[in-house]
Amino acid sequence: MLTQKPTETNNYNNSLDFESVLNHSFANYKKIALYAGLALFVFTFFFIIFLSASAISFFGAENINERSIENFQKLLLTKPYIWYYTGFSILTSCLLSPFTAGFYKMADAAEKDMSFGVSHLFSVYTSSQFIPVFSVTFLIGLATNGLSLVFDEIGLSIIGLILTIIISFATLLTIPLIVLGNCSTIESIKTSTAIVMKQPIVILMLIIVAILGALLGLFAFCIGMFFTYPFVISVVYTIYNQATSSEKTE
Repeated sequence: MLTQKPTETNNYNNSLDFESVLNHSFANYKKIALYAGLALFVFTFFFIIFLSASAISFFGAENINERSIENFQKLLLTKPYIWYYTGFSILTSCLLSPFTAGFYKMADAAEKDMSFGVSHLFSVYTSSQFIPVFSVTFLIGLATNGLSLVFDEIGLSIIGLILTIIISFATLLTIPLIVLGNCSTIESIKTSTAIVMKQPIVILMLIIVAILGALLGLFAFCIGMFFTYPFVISVVYTIYNQATSSEKTE
C-alpha cells in the first residue's frame, strides 16, 4: 500500500525481482482477464463500427474499395498529409488514453480484492485525472512521432525508431503514476524514467515476456488478443505497484 505520493525523489523499491513481479502479474491477470477482455472486445467492436460509419459518410460507400484504400494509404505518406495523419493519431491516442488508464484502476482494484466494473474503465474521463493523462499522452506522442518524422525526413529512420522505443520504454509507468499515484504530468514522466532506468534490464525482460504472452492470442483467430492483452496491463501495473510500494514484496 502506498503511504505517500511517489516522486522521483522518494525512496521507492528499486530492487524488482523478475520472478516475483511475474508471479504477481499472473495472479492479477487471472482476476481481470475475462472482464477486461470482454470490455476491450465490445469497445473495439463499437469503435470499428464508428470509424467505418464515419468513413462511409465522409467518402461515400461507392468510393470505398481496395484500390481507393491503397491510394489513400499512399497519400498519407506524402506531405502535408503525413503531418495531418500524425496529428490525428496523436489526438486519437490522447482521447483513448483515459480508457487505457481505466484498466490500471481495474488491476489495482483486483489486487486489493475490491469489486470492479465498467465504471472503472471510464472513470478517468470524468475525473480530475483526465487532463494529466491526456497531457502526458500528448507529450509522449508528440515527442515520439515528431522524432520519427524528423529522422525519416533526413533518411535516418532507424535512429528515429530507436529513440521512439527508448522514450516509450522510459515513460512506461506514466499513466499508472497519474491515476494511482496522483502524480502530475511532469512528475509522472520524471518518476517513470527514474524507476525504469534503475533496473532497465529486468523491466525490459518483463515487458518482452508480457508482449509475447499477449501475442499468444493471435493463435486464437486474433480474437484471443482481447483476452491476452490485459496481461500487459497486469505486468505494467505490478511493476508500478512493487516499485512504488513501501512494503516488502515477495
